[in-house]
Amino acid sequence: MSLAYDAERRQPQPGTNAPPPRRFGRLSGPPARNTITASQARAARQREQRRDEQAVSAWLRELAGRPR
Repeated sequence: MSLAYDAERRQPQPGTNAPPPRRFGRLSGPPARNTITASQARAARQREQRRDEQAVSAWLRELAGRPR
């Protein structure tokens, strides 16, 4: 396909009143309210940190068990 053909196809067709596409697809209106509290976010970060520490510990135990 040529570039001219692509440009022709992207032009709006007469008789269609489609709104222009939104950049990020958000609906118009006020932004959504944040429903996550600071304590919930803090607890989630702590859980993630514990999970990461446990993964590192498991990896180190696996390395220690392997013969050299």
